[in-house]
Amino acid sequence: MDADNHQDPGSSMSPRIVIVDDHLIVLDALCLLIAAESDWQVIAKCSTAAEAIDVVSSEPVDVVVLDLRMPEMTGLDLVRRLHGDRPELACVILTADISDEELAEAMRNGVRGVVLKEQAPSALIECIQAVMGGRTYLVDQSLSAAIDRIRERDVERRSVMQKLTPRELEISGLAAEGLRSREIAARLGITPGTVKLHLHSVYSKLNITTRVELANISQRLQLGSN
Repeated sequence: MDADNHQDPGSSMSPRIVIVDDHLIVLDALCLLIAAESDWQVIAKCSTAAEAIDVVSSEPVDVVVLDLRMPEMTGLDLVRRLHGDRPELACVILTADISDEELAEAMRNGVRGVVLKEQAPSALIECIQAVMGGRTYLVDQSLSAAIDRIRERDVERRSVMQKLTPRELEISGLAAEGLRSREIAARLGITPGTVKLHLHSVYSKLNITTRVELANISQRLQLGSN
């Protein structure tokens, strides 16, 4: 880790930025790009998530720019940890690719901007400016489309959650994992007949007829997640 501890921590006009990437050449390039902006301070270059956690816990930090793919602790693991410790901290993901599920998880955990590595360097600068202004930055059309899909899925998920009782959701999750009625009954302390009655109710409410359909819905809508 390369850290600069000589900056004025009280300066609200100068965003204090931490860069996290396990490729040293990328770290140096990002540092040069960001440091070229007037009054912007790169206070640390971290090659591991653990180093970034140490810096954020001990230094005033405004923005963390991080890679999504890192060894030991992934970028998503890092943003979960940072969001738990510092909910107000602005995180920006710089990545070659990101799935809808990863994007949804990132946004749930306080990520305010995502920049694809195929974009021009100026995109990262624009992203940092946006998140420092309290805005979200997703300029790439594929990312915007992904957000639309995520929102549609969340609406569908809420609809399903409202239709099913807590017990039906619990049994649906276990059935989607591949457990048979007897196994579900044993785990929940109820009879197999009761399990089948609940599943019949679930099928009716969701307009499906098989456990395969239930498993697909459960996986797509992440019904087992809170």
